[in-house]
Amino acid sequence: MRAVKAENLTILYEEQRAVEDVTFELDEGETMLLLGPNGAGKTTLLRTIAAFHREYTGKLEVFGRKPEEARDLISYVPQSHVLNERVPLTAIEVVAMGGIYRKGFVHFKIPKEILQKAEEALGFVGLAHIKDRLFRELSGGQKQRVLLARALISDPGLLLLDEPLSALDPSARVEVANVLDKIKHESGITMIITTHDVNPLIDIGDKVLLLNRRLIAFGTPSKVLRDEIIKTVYGPLARVIPIEGKLFCITGDTHLHRHGGGGI
Repeated sequence: MRAVKAENLTILYEEQRAVEDVTFELDEGETMLLLGPNGAGKTTLLRTIAAFHREYTGKLEVFGRKPEEARDLISYVPQSHVLNERVPLTAIEVVAMGGIYRKGFVHFKIPKEILQKAEEALGFVGLAHIKDRLFRELSGGQKQRVLLARALISDPGLLLLDEPLSALDPSARVEVANVLDKIKHESGITMIITTHDVNPLIDIGDKVLLLNRRLIAFGTPSKVLRDEIIKTVYGPLARVIPIEGKLFCITGDTHLHRHGGGGI
């Protein structure tokens, strides 16, 4: 089944074209890595798929429906969380919020079944042992994993992640990438992930969409990550180097990206 289908999608902000003429299809269970420089429209595209932005032309479907009709199947994790850390919420309470909002409960009446699901979700991301710690006291990597657990508690069919590895130190990036790998291989959830650094995520990417306000390329990592393609976005210094059957993509952003799917 098609999880996401976009056909000649143009996204507008106050009649200005923020993203223009994007066409792609993503099957259920696949993971798409959404790449492009700052200002390329990656977050705009993600928010439109999530039905937070509805000003567009062309065709956009999520599981065969308009995005706003499929909201119960979508979980969205923004680049920056909006939790007020002055409120003393524990990790398990933050996760439970993902179930509370869907069910319409107020905070002080969290049902036992939601707390149980929240604990299971924390266990899935490897943080069951910190369930009673205050969210504001957690490390950056732990906070991101808690937010992933919050997104998972509602059993989404589509998980949208905006730069989940940004602002994390190297060890935290590995921890979060490992959780995303686990989601990919154990839950079967369809994912779209925006990222500047594709290296920690490329092994879970079934498809890559390279965006610079317009669709530059879409396909498998080995199809998209080619010199002649990435140079159009990242400039003449960008290049792809095959080493021992793996692809290393060097861009003008100075990131080093790897793909384990063979040379070009």
